[in-house]
Amino acid sequence: MKTITKIATQKRAGRYSIELDNQFAFGVAESVLIKYGLAKGRTLDEDLITQIKYDDAIAKALTIALNYLGHALRTTKQIKQKMRDKAVDEDIQAQVIAQLTQLGYVDDQNYANHYVATKKLITPKGPHVIRLALQQAGVAENMIEQALATYTFDEQCSIATKIAEKLAQGYQRESTRLRQQKIVQGLVNKGFSFETAQLVVDSMSTDNNAEDEQNNAKRQAEKLWHRYRHDESQQRFYKVKRQLYAKGFTSELIDAALLSLEQEEV
Repeated sequence: MKTITKIATQKRAGRYSIELDNQFAFGVAESVLIKYGLAKGRTLDEDLITQIKYDDAIAKALTIALNYLGHALRTTKQIKQKMRDKAVDEDIQAQVIAQLTQLGYVDDQNYANHYVATKKLITPKGPHVIRLALQQAGVAENMIEQALATYTFDEQCSIATKIAEKLAQGYQRESTRLRQQKIVQGLVNKGFSFETAQLVVDSMSTDNNAEDEQNNAKRQAEKLWHRYRHDESQQRFYKVKRQLYAKGFTSELIDAALLSLEQEEV
């Protein structure tokens, strides 16, 4: 048996140093101090000391988890990883997760629901990107499915349309075909299915008028014409023509643009 000869506060708030038989033995959280009624003059056997240390380890891990939760919602996996980074033992991690779950501080379904709502309203993303993020956060598939069920097809189309309209503004100098391809790819990159992206683009007015399309073809042709200015005339002509085809311009627009450039050089 050992006797508590001194209890002193530590620099860290809520922590206390315990001396047994005039020698420092261990530190404890205030909650552990109260739980075991630790006071000067009390005697402790080895089994009780072991239990006190174990409960204090849980208290420290709980503090780590609560501090981590103070910044944002977290999943079970994320909290476990945070404790693992702090060298918390697996069995203590399990104890902490059980306590947090009972208190309602950890709820993976709530996390998934909140995440989907955020990605619909604040930082728009499609369901595929959302699913991947939730999987990486350790949310179970059935919970992901339940959360994504709140993301209706109409909502997806509405959000994708707004994103597509912004994307279209950046591709105004592209051919109609290339602009549509880039918008579809941009929506897919945001997490929408190809079918949804294509449906959205098909429903939008993304076609250039004839004059804009002609001006875009001429502008692109001028850049390419300058790039290949050191090539032989015929080789230069075919290189420019091939790249304009790749950019989605029609043969009529390409021929008109090249004819205009050739006439300017005469």
